[in-house]
Amino acid sequence: MPKVVLSSALSRWLPQAEGARSPSEVALTVSGASIGEALEQVFAQYPNLRGYVLDEHGTVRHHLALFIDGAALRNKRDLSQAIGKDSEIYVMQALSGG
Repeated sequence: MPKVVLSSALSRWLPQAEGARSPSEVALTVSGASIGEALEQVFAQYPNLRGYVLDEHGTVRHHLALFIDGAALRNKRDLSQAIGKDSEIYVMQALSGG
């Protein structure tokens, strides 16, 4: 089954395990045939992440990066890209500025 990995910066939006000192990377096993379907499963489990990951148009926010099986998602507006049953979607904050 596909896996969605949330970087430690994003996992801070998840309920922390009792006694946890700081957020760490979190991997969630999901189902779905596309990036969007996989993310919807994450949002169903953690609804507060939706607004942090997606904007009001359903587009991945500018300061976030998604990597699918090690390759950067180029078109943040198209979440219909197919994923495999063993795909890994890595969601992280993108660095910007200068």
